[in-house]
Amino acid sequence: MLKRVATTMGFAAFAVLAGCASNEPANPSPYAQAQGTYQGTLPCADCSGIKTRLNIRNQDNTGASFTLKSTRIGQSQEPMKTKGQVLVLHDVGPNEYPLVYQLKGTNGNTIYNLLPLNSGDLKLLGKDYKQVQSNNDLTLRKVN
Repeated sequence: MLKRVATTMGFAAFAVLAGCASNEPANPSPYAQAQGTYQGTLPCADCSGIKTRLNIRNQDNTGASFTLKSTRIGQSQEPMKTKGQVLVLHDVGPNEYPLVYQLKGTNGNTIYNLLPLNSGDLKLLGKDYKQVQSNNDLTLRKVN
């Protein structure tokens, strides 16, 4: 009986140590989950669309910064570059989304509110955190 208890305890200790050896955090932060590059073409009121490339960089799981390159199709060849911080908002909007990423420019203005999708992509929300009614694709697809 004593040998069986010792063996069981040995397996339990091994399982705990094996879990600690993993490089993946058990519950990655929302900032780590957002990290990556996204791209897509967002709607534009006075042009054919805004070609968008968003890069989010995780900062030690306590925050994230972003670089956004936007090119107005048919109006500009050179992308406009915007930098800032990513805020994680919980339970916001009329639908109380559990998680929304808000891009804040360096002067504190809100650039975009983005809803993470199960696919890993991000969907553009309105300033009021409501889904925008549009025939256009409002998704920035994760490319890496």
